[in-house]
Amino acid sequence: MAPKKPLAKPQPAPARARAYAIWWNQQKQAIDFSLKRLWFNPISAWITLIAIALALSLPTSMHVLVKNLQSLTHNNQSVPTISLFLKPKVTEQQANDLAELVKSQPEVLNTTVVTRDQALQDFNKISGLADTLKTLGENPLPNIVIITPKLNDLGETDADLDDFSKRLKTYKEVEDIQIDIEWIQRLRAILRIADRIVAVVAALLAVTVLLVVGNTIRLDIENRKDEIRVTRLIGATNRYIRRPFLYGGLWLGLFGGILSLLVVNIALLFLVGPVNKLSNLYGSAFNLGGIDLTTTLEVLVISSALGLVGAWLAVNRYLWENEVVND
Repeated sequence: MAPKKPLAKPQPAPARARAYAIWWNQQKQAIDFSLKRLWFNPISAWITLIAIALALSLPTSMHVLVKNLQSLTHNNQSVPTISLFLKPKVTEQQANDLAELVKSQPEVLNTTVVTRDQALQDFNKISGLADTLKTLGENPLPNIVIITPKLNDLGETDADLDDFSKRLKTYKEVEDIQIDIEWIQRLRAILRIADRIVAVVAALLAVTVLLVVGNTIRLDIENRKDEIRVTRLIGATNRYIRRPFLYGGLWLGLFGGILSLLVVNIALLFLVGPVNKLSNLYGSAFNLGGIDLTTTLEVLVISSALGLVGAWLAVNRYLWENEVVND
């Protein structure tokens, strides 16, 4: 009878896999513990979350409103027009040919020809001087080509607009140009200032969020000071002590960001009706937009990062004060 072969001993798991399993177990424990701490004192947690949400909702709402105003400068249905007043000898057919030629330029969305007769009829309706014009014996108004520009392609500066105007004046049929775009330039200048105001307000309120989270974590550390000392005596490292507090700050920032998005969306719901009514009164197709996916992700990432940084500062300050900052 052949001797039995000894059973092969099970090979130990690779060191890297064991290290990862230990690391993940520590992370999971810290995550579970930090989430439970939020419910340990729900009143304090909700006060902190509301404070964070209010601090984040102001710059978020300002950012959304500025983006909506910026859409006005890109709304091709309500942009101002450029009028080309043609020379008196230019016929209607020549005006139509010029309109087609101008329409081929990348800065132009559409062109419309207003003939001399149409211009005269409109002038009579507006001015009420029909009898006076009849005494002239001849229609003094020229053919007009009205250009609807693409503001995206027209550029952001006065130099871009001047360059486009000079190119239009090179056409031999053009006598004069009238550009009704000054309000867009003023709006763009206002929006540049608004962008900087939003950045300043966001920076100030970001510091506020850091202070709120840091103070909350500092109070939590004070409540667990004896527990931290005991864990230090049994060999816990700074990384182990710091981990649950960092996750606590992360949750405060994340949940505060979610709550701020809820506040902003509710505020926008109150504005949709009045804004749409005002838009209809001006004959515009403008609609108040909400928070898009990109802005939502940005708010959540920034709020989570602020919570994490605030917690890190609070924990490390405690460790430095107790001369245990080195792992």
